[in-house]
Amino acid sequence: MNTEQTRAPVQYEPLARTPLPDVIAEQLLAEIDSGALRPGDRLPSEPELARQLQVGRSSLREAIRKLHTLGVVEVVRGRGTYVRHRTEPEPTPQFVNWSADQGPAVAELLEVRIGLELAAAGLACVRATQADIDELAARCREHEAARRKGDLAVLVRTDEQVHEGLIRAAHNDLLLQVYLALVPEMAEFREHTLALRRADERFDPHHRSMLTALVERDAAGVRKAVLQHVAALYGEVKAAGTAKTGRPPAGRMLDYATIVATFS
Repeated sequence: MNTEQTRAPVQYEPLARTPLPDVIAEQLLAEIDSGALRPGDRLPSEPELARQLQVGRSSLREAIRKLHTLGVVEVVRGRGTYVRHRTEPEPTPQFVNWSADQGPAVAELLEVRIGLELAAAGLACVRATQADIDELAARCREHEAARRKGDLAVLVRTDEQVHEGLIRAAHNDLLLQVYLALVPEMAEFREHTLALRRADERFDPHHRSMLTALVERDAAGVRKAVLQHVAALYGEVKAAGTAKTGRPPAGRMLDYATIVATFS
């Protein structure tokens, strides 16, 4: 008997590769842990840091976003990125642990949500009445008022109502039914992300951009605001889950740039 003819060929598994943004983040973390970068230090500008590390600026941005999620750095608009003084308690550890466990499942929900809200964005620009627009504006104001009061339960509810307002403005009953079926599944996700430090500065402007574009019947503008908003949340979950394990979460989670490109 010829064993060479009957033996099954060896099956090789693909070698694991650490994504470049994770490598960048780990290097910056190592410099912070070693004391080479201290609290209050300003990182080099994005072009200069990308040049020094010999990496693309998109990969660098994703690495900085990851470190920002972890509370390691502070991004100050118009001034730069600084190493943070990590003294105050934050929800970040809970968010990191939750993202590592739930990230892939949440990612699937968010991918469906992106598709539904992008469809609603275009339809709403054609069908929304002035009453729909006024209702959405009121929901945005209520959400920002809840942010100022710091009531997480009200924040979750008002955030749900902002996005539901866009879906209702599309005047498509089936689209609304499918979207409402997702809302309970996203409640825990909303609780975690809305509790993140400075979530209002990072996510609430997208609500205002969405409303402004809808008022102008700018379908591309509404879609852009929706995509930036949900993709940013998606990116936060992936970055936090990666930080917990040192590698991307199991499943097929995409990075921020890829999720944007996929739905653009």
